[in-house]
Amino acid sequence: MSVYIAYRDLVRHFMDNSMMGGVPQNNDIRLATAGTGVYLLSFGNVNYAVTDERAEQFVKDVLAKCTGKNRGLFPFVREYNGKKTAAVVEVHEGSDYGYYDMDDEVLLKMLEDLKGESGEPLDEKALINYCYPNPKLPEGDFDLKYVYHQIYYKPVNTPASVIQSYVPDKKTSALCVEDGKVVINLYDNGTVTDHEVPYELVPEIKDRVRELCKDPADAYVDNGAWEAYVRFGSADGRIFTDPEKTMALIREFASKGTQVIKEPEPVKSAPVDVCPVCGTSVAGSKYCQFCGAKLI
Repeated sequence: MSVYIAYRDLVRHFMDNSMMGGVPQNNDIRLATAGTGVYLLSFGNVNYAVTDERAEQFVKDVLAKCTGKNRGLFPFVREYNGKKTAAVVEVHEGSDYGYYDMDDEVLLKMLEDLKGESGEPLDEKALINYCYPNPKLPEGDFDLKYVYHQIYYKPVNTPASVIQSYVPDKKTSALCVEDGKVVINLYDNGTVTDHEVPYELVPEIKDRVRELCKDPADAYVDNGAWEAYVRFGSADGRIFTDPEKTMALIREFASKGTQVIKEPEPVKSAPVDVCPVCGTSVAGSKYCQFCGAKLI
């Protein structure tokens, strides 16, 4: 289930999300899903964890107080013109998308009561770890996709028009299992080498990955520090792992493969012109330097 239940200041919302308002912001007072089974209560920039059981009950209580449904174009529908605040209630389950009407002041009171139950607000580290929990690998075989090791750079909330074109080097090393191939890109001392690993080693790689994932790392990483993770299965299948152990795994299997040497592309020769009178090869001149014939 995916939910977005919010009390919205419409005037501030339109200003914050217009070209005149600078960097887009979300100032809704809201309960929203931050991932599968992860619910986050937000009052501006202050965030609270809500257990899935309490969140699901809250959603039921909200739906019981809704007065109808709308087309999902809120707040760009005529009925809301002239209002300064409104309730936004969106509940999606599978292919069923529901958009509901509700009294905004009733919803605000419910959100404030939920805040009172939710304990202390989350700091940045606790927020990241809460929103990106480590799942467990499935029992038996699993669909391994990638193993990554790189430097984490915190994104800067800057308008696209003023973002510098410089992209930091994350010094990424990666093991990729795809289309019957195992390919490793290994970053070492400023250079990246490519390695093809025998596909027959995939079971051994998966065994090592399973050992690696038994002791996962936090999702939170300091800006500029190393991070590592394993991708598997669906989009939610990511487990953060110990960077040092992850890099050791990538290096080990790169050593069991064959380094791929990319042949440099040949440099094409400049086009050669031939004098139509004496047949001498000439280039870049208006007159042949041998017979004086005009070339252009």
